[in-house]
Amino acid sequence: MRRLLVVFCLFPVTAAIADDDLKTRLEKGEVEITTRAIAGSSLPEVTAQAIIETPPERLWAIVQDCGNYQKTMQRVVRSKEISRQGQKVVCEVEIGLPFPLSNLVGVTESTHTIGPPKWQRAWHLLRGDYEVNDGSWTLTRYEDDPTRTLAIYRVHAIPKSAVPDAILRKGQRTAIPNMFNHLRELTKN
Repeated sequence: MRRLLVVFCLFPVTAAIADDDLKTRLEKGEVEITTRAIAGSSLPEVTAQAIIETPPERLWAIVQDCGNYQKTMQRVVRSKEISRQGQKVVCEVEIGLPFPLSNLVGVTESTHTIGPPKWQRAWHLLRGDYEVNDGSWTLTRYEDDPTRTLAIYRVHAIPKSAVPDAILRKGQRTAIPNMFNHLRELTKN
């Protein structure tokens, strides 16, 4: 019984240490990337988070404007806002892939939540070159500081065409951190 009590007592401490480690990494400017298996899916959902030294409202202006993604998001070669009715926005976005692969085009519908306390663009696939393309951008003030944003990007995308695992892994390892660093550059004061 005593061992069981020790295990249960240590679990909250371990979780707190993990949270402290994450906070330390984020505050150093790192982009934290995790994956989660999705039942029935060959590819996991990817979640990335980072602190961006800008107010959430300023970052939101970029994230919510899919019509300008070719200017503001890396690897986007073409983007167009098709419609906007209230909080619903339909966008068409073309992602550039390396030769000899074909680019991927997707039409998504997103729901916008405009904060505070949270700004969110959550999308799902309507049609395109994907079996699945669901995700979100969620922005909040980091530790209630109105000049800092905790940005969380979540995506579960499965292209209809075969994309080599090496390219998918590279996307997780380099393209996602590069996207966050690019947003940091765009929002510098």
